[in-house]
Amino acid sequence: MQQLDLKATAALAAVAGVLFGMPAQAQSLSGIKVGEEISSVPKIYATPLPSRSTNPHEERLWKLPDGNRLSVATDPETKRIVYAEKKWSGGANGKPADFPGFVYGETTLADIRAHAQNNGFAFKERLVEVRPDGLALFNAYEVEGVPGVVVTFVTKLSKKDEERLRAGKANVDINRAARLDTIILADAGYLDTIWGRAKLTHKAYKPIRWELPHHAALASR
Repeated sequence: MQQLDLKATAALAAVAGVLFGMPAQAQSLSGIKVGEEISSVPKIYATPLPSRSTNPHEERLWKLPDGNRLSVATDPETKRIVYAEKKWSGGANGKPADFPGFVYGETTLADIRAHAQNNGFAFKERLVEVRPDGLALFNAYEVEGVPGVVVTFVTKLSKKDEERLRAGKANVDINRAARLDTIILADAGYLDTIWGRAKLTHKAYKPIRWELPHHAALASR
């Protein structure tokens, strides 16, 4: 991916911001849990895509029935899952997210921060990513009650808002403009190997709670 140039980094300094035929489970993406053996994963009723090597891990990919894409990486020695990622296709059918109360394309960065009651932490090497259709922002949290597991919410700022931000001619509220695009659930140690150990952590940081809420409410827009 293209790296964010220094000017854009400075402008964004304020930021540092039934797929398997079964119901989604707590702390999982479509039933996929970090730490379980890949052989124990239920049959995936989805279209397999070409696998790719991530040295030394092999990543398997699928296109799910709702259009979303799922990728899973396993440890070559233990055969246990160390990384799972679900990316929104942009379609209405794939909007419901595995994290309770969150909706792809609708849940904002402000909503995520409000739910977690803090801004989480970010890997310095994976803070912001420039994409053809805009900017991706990465906010990570340890999952409360699940030692060694980290959930990362990737929110996306549209290309139009990115251009406005770069030009400095209009005020862009990143908290409200960036919307959920991808959820990553991964082993903390594995993330350190692919994204680096250096992190930026919010002063009020605490792990996020992943459980079914009595009321799924988003922050007011």
